[in-house]
Amino acid sequence: MTLADAYERVYSAAARMLWAQQNTAWRKEGDSEWAWPAARSAAWLALEQVLLDAEAALGAAQPGEASDPARHLISRRAPGDRPLTFDEAVQDWKQRLDADPGYLVERREPYLDYFMEPGSCVVVPSSPYFAMIGIFPELSHRLVTGRPGVTIGAGAADLSDVAHEAADALRAPLGIATPTPHPGNAPWISPASRRVSDLPDLPERFEALRRAAWYAAEAMPTPEELKGTLDFSVQQAAAVAAADIRQMLAGQPAYAWREEYEQIDPARHGVVGLVSGPGGEAVPVPFEKDAADWRELNAKGSLPWTPKEYQRQYYPDRGETENVVISATRALVFAEILDEFAARLTPGRNAGLIHYSAYEFGQFLTWGIGRELRAHSGF
Repeated sequence: MTLADAYERVYSAAARMLWAQQNTAWRKEGDSEWAWPAARSAAWLALEQVLLDAEAALGAAQPGEASDPARHLISRRAPGDRPLTFDEAVQDWKQRLDADPGYLVERREPYLDYFMEPGSCVVVPSSPYFAMIGIFPELSHRLVTGRPGVTIGAGAADLSDVAHEAADALRAPLGIATPTPHPGNAPWISPASRRVSDLPDLPERFEALRRAAWYAAEAMPTPEELKGTLDFSVQQAAAVAAADIRQMLAGQPAYAWREEYEQIDPARHGVVGLVSGPGGEAVPVPFEKDAADWRELNAKGSLPWTPKEYQRQYYPDRGETENVVISATRALVFAEILDEFAARLTPGRNAGLIHYSAYEFGQFLTWGIGRELRAHSGF
């Protein structure tokens, strides 16, 4: 094993451990019930800083540089024709969401109520909407920090297409010309990713990473210890990842990366969950099935639309659940995320080991916009 390969194994395992915690318990302070012991928090903060420092050492994205699927958003570019980093994408979306004026206005005609303003929102039938929000867990798991490289197989073609069609369907009611170019065909996407080990001072950084990963893993309870406690501040998956790091750094056979289920092949299957097979066995979900299910849900509802005149809002608590309404701002952000999903599942798309810079992007998909939009369907 080369030094670069060894570094990437530890990097993948360490990044996976931080992600597996799901929340940022190591950043919390004070008397919160989720706060960690000071020593454990300090060890995890130190490990996180080592990973961030390594990312910074790779240098900032430059104008004209190709967008790297392991480090950047690939469906959009930043001003000046340079790659859009994950952090920049999240910051842009958060600023737009914070400035969202909404879509409801109070009116007294024909009676006092809140009404949807024409052109300020998109109304999506519930069945197609349910299919759309399925991208959030899948995309966030595909962009897990430390995930090994993968090249998407041919079976993803229709899933990529239906996601892009959904993005255009959200844009169309707002007067944006559609269809738009498929984002997976963008000329700026790099065919190969830069390795996380592409560092001039790799021996020193490897030693710093080994040391930080060891102390962070040592500060964690073992999976067996965790099962016997009521400590809900530590995720079981994080404890398993820590155990893998301890074994790896002790020179024993260990996993650097684990899929949620070992049957999953990220090149051919969705990476979240299993379904029942023909004989009742648990099997991964092929891309083709995900696409077929999505199209089946689309067939149960009309295309998204926006009111042509003021229309009374829907009240889900009164059983008015046949449609979901999101603001124009949120619809356009959602469309951009759907396009990112479509770009990443384009057959032949290669992404290298996902860098730690994707961490906040995954948090945003899971606990930010993803949580908000999924809440409309009760998730």
